[in-house]
Amino acid sequence: MSQIPRTYNLPAAISFVIATMVGTGVFTSLGYQLDSTDSFFSIMLLWTLGGVAAFTGALSYVALAMRMPRSGGEYHFFSRIYGPALAYVAGLLTVVVGFAAPIAASAMAFEKYANNIFTVPEKLWSVLLVSLVAFIHLFDVKKGGDFNVITTAIKILLILVFIVAGLLYSNPQALGFMPQTRDLDLMLSSGFGVSLVYVTYAYTGWNAAIYVLDEIKNPKRNIPLAILFGTGIVTVIYLLLHFVFLYTTPMEAMVGKTDVAYEPGKNIFGTTGAKWISAIIAIGLIPNVSSMIVSSSRVVRRMGEDYRILSIFQRTNKNASPYLALLLMGGLSLLFVLVSTFKETVEYAGFILSFFGLFTVLGLFIHHHRHPEIEMPFGRWFFPIVPIIYILIKVLIITYLIWDDPNRIWHGALTFGIAFVLYWVSGKSTNK
Repeated sequence: MSQIPRTYNLPAAISFVIATMVGTGVFTSLGYQLDSTDSFFSIMLLWTLGGVAAFTGALSYVALAMRMPRSGGEYHFFSRIYGPALAYVAGLLTVVVGFAAPIAASAMAFEKYANNIFTVPEKLWSVLLVSLVAFIHLFDVKKGGDFNVITTAIKILLILVFIVAGLLYSNPQALGFMPQTRDLDLMLSSGFGVSLVYVTYAYTGWNAAIYVLDEIKNPKRNIPLAILFGTGIVTVIYLLLHFVFLYTTPMEAMVGKTDVAYEPGKNIFGTTGAKWISAIIAIGLIPNVSSMIVSSSRVVRRMGEDYRILSIFQRTNKNASPYLALLLMGGLSLLFVLVSTFKETVEYAGFILSFFGLFTVLGLFIHHHRHPEIEMPFGRWFFPIVPIIYILIKVLIITYLIWDDPNRIWHGALTFGIAFVLYWVSGKSTNK
């Protein structure tokens, strides 16, 4: 196995975190949340809870990554903590549910906004985006990292312009900043839990740097900085952005809409300006897709190191790009684009990924108990309170989702069952 070059510096690592997080969810979730949660206080509470979950999860994942430093994300953690069967399941579902589905969702959101500017046949924008990004990363790993840094910087700058313009809006909505009696009823409803899934989905990506850990320079320093700075920046941006959405636009104008930022953009900048906002958001979704394709291909390559049947995905081209893994992720993402809807993709992925987050952070306790001799180079000051907060939030989300639709139990059981069958049929016999 050839030595993997450390190509990405700290700005590139931070850009992977921010680019992966600031994507589909923040520009689409509010329309679906307003179906069941039509209170300003409840909406802002949802996004605050999402930020708490992301930050506590980020701290916990960094602690795990420092104890078990290697690329692969949940797959690597599960292989060290739970054994090969669960690791195989985690890796397989991370690739399919954790990355291919969200890449497709981002591409579908890109299409919604891009069609506000220039309408093309259905699915064409989505297919073009996934294909273009995969090609860029096939060409050169370093150029792919530079592409992420540049497009992420443009995206953040344009979002900040949108926020400032929104805060200066001259005809704001009347907002109830203090909680009302009905807010408690909303927070105890299953709809609140489903809305929280959309929020946590929007925050997904704070662990992006861990997937490319082997390719980041000075990882002991840069991994924690990338994840914590990236998560902190994104949390502030999300709260400000949703304040602007609600400050400038009546809630009823945004209910159920995927391209939810279009209406606030129209109110702030006019119809022509709204088209520019759509263009900005569409551009902003490009690095989101880019980061996820890179991260997911590294999980596939990491599995190829452990299973002979997948060893073909270790192969890299002359530019050190795992080209077959990238092609696989591009193909899986295009399959989701062609056969599913945005709402189906997000709710299904959000439910399955909640289990991954829960068991990954539980693994920090298990690993610490089994190996007390290993010093915790990162995490001594917050363990165990911060991981417990994250675990409780995940348990809350799973409970809400099952309460909202008990059939999700069978959907989840079927998904995990298929993954286990694939392990016993192909993975177990090829474990190296």
